[in-house]
Amino acid sequence: MTLQTDKNQMKLRFQWELNWKILLFTAFFLPVTISLAFWQVDRADEKRQLLDMYKYRAEAQPVPISSVQKIYFNQNTEVDHLGYVRVEVNGQYNHSSTLLLDNRVRGGRPGYEVISPFQTTAGYSILVNRGWIPADLDRRILPEIPSISGNVSLVGYLYRSPGKQIMLGEDPWVKGESRIVIQSLDPEIISNKLGNEFYDYSLRLDAGETGALMTGWFVVNVQPGKHTGYAYQWGALALALIILAIFANSNLGLFISSRRK
Repeated sequence: MTLQTDKNQMKLRFQWELNWKILLFTAFFLPVTISLAFWQVDRADEKRQLLDMYKYRAEAQPVPISSVQKIYFNQNTEVDHLGYVRVEVNGQYNHSSTLLLDNRVRGGRPGYEVISPFQTTAGYSILVNRGWIPADLDRRILPEIPSISGNVSLVGYLYRSPGKQIMLGEDPWVKGESRIVIQSLDPEIISNKLGNEFYDYSLRLDAGETGALMTGWFVVNVQPGKHTGYAYQWGALALALIILAIFANSNLGLFISSRRK
């Protein structure tokens, strides 16, 4: 009886039994899942830094736009990133060509963000994002935009879309139209279209400012915690692949079962 038990234990020793298909599958997807996990961790850190910067700059007093670059100038002779810096501008709205930034959805309803060119007394031309307005069910009917005349003082924060903006097609508009539907708020492109050089950043108005519509924008579309959750999911998938590879390339399942007897 003892001899038979010894023989069974010898047969159930842990052994590798290579399954090349599973090994190749794991070798391909394991680096991918690990890379995606670390990428999500990096994204979470980036979002936290962005939210911290926004909070810090949102609490600061607005500065005149003519001096903003001097204030945010660093020792490396480069202009710091000016996103979310609160500024004050004085001048007049130019209603000759109001831009309607398309595909802006709020509360499940499609609409536009109203972009008005603004000429400052300091000599800058800047695109002012006045906020959201709903679209008509008939897309051919464009919304009426309230005009603001005379000199006004505005407060808001500077904004520039990060990375290359996605466009569904080229904006076919030309100078001279009173209301122009656009897909991308790119000051450089708009400068070329309107024949007027605009500031590199647009100005998103604070609520209650002269000419403001429905303001309020998300700083980030995905919160850091969600990116962290995605990182855990990719990490768990990587761990599952490792466990799958071990079980598929060995007799570990039988070995564990024999140990329980």
